[in-house]
Amino acid sequence: MKSFKFLAVLGLAAFLTVPATAQEYRLKFATSQSNPKEPIVRAMKLYADRVKERSDGRVSISILTGDQLGPQKKVNEMVLSGARILNATDYGQLSQFVADMGIVAGPYIYPDLKASDRLFSSDVYAELSKKLEDQGIKILMPNGLFGYRHVLANKPVRTPADLQGVTIRVPPAPIMLETFAAFGARPTELPWSDVYNALQTGVVDAAEAPFGAIASSKLQETRKVISKTNHQIMFTAWVTSTAFFNSLEPDLQAILMEEGKKVAADLTAMTLETEDQYAADLKKAGVEIVEDVDVEAFAKASRGAYDRVPNLSPGIHERVLKAMAN
Repeated sequence: MKSFKFLAVLGLAAFLTVPATAQEYRLKFATSQSNPKEPIVRAMKLYADRVKERSDGRVSISILTGDQLGPQKKVNEMVLSGARILNATDYGQLSQFVADMGIVAGPYIYPDLKASDRLFSSDVYAELSKKLEDQGIKILMPNGLFGYRHVLANKPVRTPADLQGVTIRVPPAPIMLETFAAFGARPTELPWSDVYNALQTGVVDAAEAPFGAIASSKLQETRKVISKTNHQIMFTAWVTSTAFFNSLEPDLQAILMEEGKKVAADLTAMTLETEDQYAADLKKAGVEIVEDVDVEAFAKASRGAYDRVPNLSPGIHERVLKAMAN
């Protein structure tokens, strides 16, 4: 009898020392882009695979392309409300929550990619991301290059005068609305998933996007002229709910952030590698690519846009420029 009691105590002790089963998380990761060959979609898959491997399967991420969860603005609002999802968004979209974030998506803001690296590692960027985090949105990956944006139309656009009165689709971002208004165009907000139909039916005359996004969404079937305005160097930011992130075990938080930093460099490299190939593919499809654009005229016209974006903090534009100059 004593032997039985001793064994029972040992069994109970062993049961109590077994760690509870680690919680598993099944997350959805949303993007507007739909082509699996696009660098951003490939990078999202790479991120999901790395996170799953490092977390021993505790975090599993499924990729939802083509606005399956809804337009980016709606998905960001879902994130803000605490939804356990990830979203591939951009700083123009995030400016609806922290207005100053719009500067990061501003026209001709970056002299080059090295300058952007200085901005994303600066105190001013840390301050902006903290404000966004306090609002309820946590940035996991801040600076993966999405591409250089150009104008797609039915005619060459070499100067701002060529955009006078042109109805052009822009993303739902105050900085982009003000930028194209400064060019003399009539900017119209539309979700990316609606752009093809809007061009095809004449709801808008033109659109603006990187070569990769144009080619992958087959917008060249609706318009045959791309003018290299280079009006925006666009970075994607990958976000999740602050409340959800804070609820995770510290090791999972570290994995999400560390892999976000790694994949930012991967995405930038993939985007740069494919830029010329996308341009070549578009040319083969009969698209005229206009190289002799007066970029300086566009840059000069865009400067006033920063003064017209509502709710920007005084001096934020100058602080961002100073951070990149250091």
